[in-house]
Amino acid sequence: MKPTLRARTHKLLHGVDRESHFSLLVHLILASAIVINVASVIFDSVDEYAQRYFVVFAVIEIVCTLIFAVEYGLRVWSAPEDPRFEGRWPRLRYMLTPMALIDLLAILPIFLWFLTSTDLRFVRIVRLLRLLKFTRYSTGLELMLLVFRQQMGIFGAASAALACMLVFSAGAIYLAEHEAQPDKFANLLDALYWSVITLATVGYGDIVPVTPFGKFLASIISLTGIGIVAVPAGILASAFNSELRRRETAYRHQASRQLLGKRLTDRVRHKLKSHQEELGISDEQAQSIVEDIRDVHRNESDEIFTCPHCHQPLHLELRDAETNPSPQKS
Repeated sequence: MKPTLRARTHKLLHGVDRESHFSLLVHLILASAIVINVASVIFDSVDEYAQRYFVVFAVIEIVCTLIFAVEYGLRVWSAPEDPRFEGRWPRLRYMLTPMALIDLLAILPIFLWFLTSTDLRFVRIVRLLRLLKFTRYSTGLELMLLVFRQQMGIFGAASAALACMLVFSAGAIYLAEHEAQPDKFANLLDALYWSVITLATVGYGDIVPVTPFGKFLASIISLTGIGIVAVPAGILASAFNSELRRRETAYRHQASRQLLGKRLTDRVRHKLKSHQEELGISDEQAQSIVEDIRDVHRNESDEIFTCPHCHQPLHLELRDAETNPSPQKS
């Protein structure tokens, strides 16, 4: 059965078909629009450029917003083709997903610009959120967001420990430095600012303890911060590596099924390429896995048709029991 127009639209917008020039062109236009629009927002914040190239920036904004609006409309229209939104209100449920909300935010600034008196600086910041749309075209960013979602509980525990350390260190440095520097550590908020800067970095030098006990506390807090802040980074690196290994294993499983007893034909290559793109596997990794699987199959074939004692090729003869019956015992 030939796919419907809605099904083809959904497939076009939710994946890059490298065999189709039209699919590559569409995704290239969308990705380029994001980059060009964000670059224009950055240069538009410079007063000299904003006045000199006002028309250019306005045209870029209108054209890019039109592209994003068409993309958003097509995504909403084709949402029922996604199995995740089967049932009632598929389009509404799609519109409430995080990426759909980002797409909506991408087309709202132009209405704020023309229809309201909102501060243009706020509009610029909202327009910069369009960069989040780029996660659709970057496997690395998509993988990073997936890892964040998977490790949300562990990150929450590490963040809670970091928050406790910030509050305790702010209270301690406030008690140690308030009397000596009432202008620097006037309240706990000032102390908390110093605590954040000291735990996350080595401090900016704008607020420095002067009492002996304050200096001792600052040394302990700085050393502790190295370990506490490094924990989320280690968790992220470990989870990222585990997800990459899981994807490589999944690709190896798919490649083993495709290559089992088959030659590496164009049809098999196309299927493997599709699995590779879905899992975000690089060409080097995919080639290494395929070569490894083919070597294993080749070795298994050698073991089957080779004598385990003399390692000479076996000559198998298949006999038909009906045409060549075994001799009967008398």
